[in-house]
Amino acid sequence: MPLYEFRCPDCGPFDLRCDMQDAAAAAPCPSCDRSAPRRYSVGVSRPPDGALRDAGRADRTRVDRARSGEPMVTGPPSGRRLPRAGGHRH
Repeated sequence: MPLYEFRCPDCGPFDLRCDMQDAAAAAPCPSCDRSAPRRYSVGVSRPPDGALRDAGRADRTRVDRARSGEPMVTGPPSGRRLPRAGGHRH
C-alpha cells in the first residue's frame, strides 16, 4: 500500500497508507480532524555512484545522516576491510 503525505494547516504534515483508489485530494487530520490537503512530491530513487557505490546500507545511512547535520555516534567501520599490503610501509 502506498504512503501519502498530507499537511494540516494547524498541526503540520502527517502520512496515511491507503489504496490508490482511496487516496483523495484531502484527508481529515488525525489530531484535530480538520481537512488537510494532499502534498504531491516526486520520489527519486537512483543507485548510488561514486565512492558510495560499493558501500553497505549502514555506511550510506551514516553518510546521509552526516550530510543532514543530524548528530551521530560513530563506531568502527562496518564496510569491507582492505587487505594488508606486504613489504614497504611509510
